[in-house]
Amino acid sequence: MPALSLPSKDIEKQIKDKQLAPVYLLWGEEDFFIDRLTALFETQLLDEMQKEFDFSLYFAPDLKSQEPGLKGVMANCKQFPVMSPFQVVIIKEAQSLDNWGPVEDYLQNPVATTVLVLIHKHKKIDKRKSVFKRIEKVGYSLESSPLSEAKYRNWTARYISERGYLIQNQALALLNESMGNNLNLMANELEKLFINLPPGTEINEETIEKYIGINKDYNVFKLEEALAVRDVVRTRKICNYIRQKPKDFPPQFVLPQLYRYFVKILQIHYAKDKRLAHNEVLKITGIAPYYFDQYERASQYYNYRNTAAIIRLIRQYDAKAKGVDSNGMEIADLMDELTFRILHI
Repeated sequence: MPALSLPSKDIEKQIKDKQLAPVYLLWGEEDFFIDRLTALFETQLLDEMQKEFDFSLYFAPDLKSQEPGLKGVMANCKQFPVMSPFQVVIIKEAQSLDNWGPVEDYLQNPVATTVLVLIHKHKKIDKRKSVFKRIEKVGYSLESSPLSEAKYRNWTARYISERGYLIQNQALALLNESMGNNLNLMANELEKLFINLPPGTEINEETIEKYIGINKDYNVFKLEEALAVRDVVRTRKICNYIRQKPKDFPPQFVLPQLYRYFVKILQIHYAKDKRLAHNEVLKITGIAPYYFDQYERASQYYNYRNTAAIIRLIRQYDAKAKGVDSNGMEIADLMDELTFRILHI
């Protein structure tokens, strides 16, 4: 009996081997894995001639206003393929479906030569619904959840390695800090490196600056480093760079990064108070072992009370960035004021 949830790699292998279940449900709040598998279902199972006859793509919102709607799609699923061993039927934006009844009825006796793919993005499913229990019995699903910071870092390193490249720790940290845990953005930006560099190349900060455009000296990662040791001069230089290129430093990206940084410092203080072992501290904070010394050093510059106050400050300025009591402050002015207050807290 099929299991309800499979890792992305296992479904990729099923597609490659063309050993397919009658139904797949791809759902969750992390788009990357869903988009990647959807593209494989669309491009790897049928050639262009076969797709003329045996491939159907629907958008769930359209089915609400068109007759025969979802029932018509399920009727299509009961047809036999014309030019290939199976037909592929994909329904995107399935999270907008109000009535899953026709799908559940079809899955009582699905056609073995039809591969039905349901794309349910940006929200969770209600696993208590009978239709999802039915999928558990006859097909597979992928739950695509946002990665934790540690898993995101490991995913980036593994993704680069799988493409045949090496990466320096400092460069990996620069990428992770600059992409804001956005897997699609990370994959797209890395593609710029893969296109321009031969496999086997070790990626460093210089190649990232050259091909992706992240300045190796003026970025959020370097801002964190400067604040960590209360380096006023370096902080001012980075803030001046932000003033020159404000579009490269949107507050909705920069402020959450700073918030997470100081939360980790607060967690280190908590761990010290509880006298936790080093491995436990790494597990709680998600800090990479090769960067722990930086956070440890920062915890010496900012005590527990300082750090808690800074976190409250960042929340306050995040609200300002969203228009609350901001008096029309630009991002550069906001960052100038916030960093000044952090350095002098």
